[in-house]
Amino acid sequence: MRIDKASVKRKAQELGARFVGIASVDRWKGAPETVRPESVVPGAKTVIVIGVPIPRGMVETIPGHLWAREHGHLMGTKVDEIATELALWIEEQGFKASPIGGLSIPKDTFKTFSEALGGTPYPVYEFYKAGGVALNRAGYLAGIGTIGKSGNLVVENFGPNVILGGVVTTLEIEPDPMLEYEICDDCNKCVEACPAGAISKEGKPGNPVFDPIKCWLTNAVEGRTLKTAMDRGDKNVADFLQKTVFMLTEATPATCVCGAGCLVSCPLDKRAKKLK
Repeated sequence: MRIDKASVKRKAQELGARFVGIASVDRWKGAPETVRPESVVPGAKTVIVIGVPIPRGMVETIPGHLWAREHGHLMGTKVDEIATELALWIEEQGFKASPIGGLSIPKDTFKTFSEALGGTPYPVYEFYKAGGVALNRAGYLAGIGTIGKSGNLVVENFGPNVILGGVVTTLEIEPDPMLEYEICDDCNKCVEACPAGAISKEGKPGNPVFDPIKCWLTNAVEGRTLKTAMDRGDKNVADFLQKTVFMLTEATPATCVCGAGCLVSCPLDKRAKKLK
């Protein structure tokens, strides 16, 4: 079987992807080594990015734990399965491939969180391996969308309300062109609606100014619990969370409960007015 851009995209769509973009690893030149595709698969040539829109009705359950379950378990699992099946199919064609999960965040990010919030319990983790691919950046490099003022990837008609996944592979495929215009129109609605104040109005489409610590302390279940413990002076709980969050996130992503600014408020999701 001939494997090329068309066959890869067709397979991804058969598996359920609504968006598929392809980027050459050359597009990560200049990025830190720990966030390059080669940190995941040595010798990687290509990153395939897939996307599935989050149902608008689901978006409008934000904020709350219902959203946390739907977003993390239903949508995350959906793109994880597509990415895994696509990676397995590529390996059946004779090339190495590794799926990138829908809610994956490079481990360096969580290490940064832990250090900023009080430190990690041990100076060295034997299981710690730097590396990962930021899917919002990968989606931009693969031509699916552009980076909005919130720091999320935004796509036509759905705005930021798309769950991304990916595959890093040694298969060399012709890349898609990147978009030459900004989808985000700098309306500042995400800045105004973010309850954490994590999105700065000083940022611009394509060059956001975003505070991930502020976001995490409001958006993630783990972060909200830590902030509550710190605010109440519950030192035992705060110390425990400070020392374990990095280990907890080794196996599980942070659980999102918010998105009022960066997801719900964005007018680029045309379904908000179109759907009954």
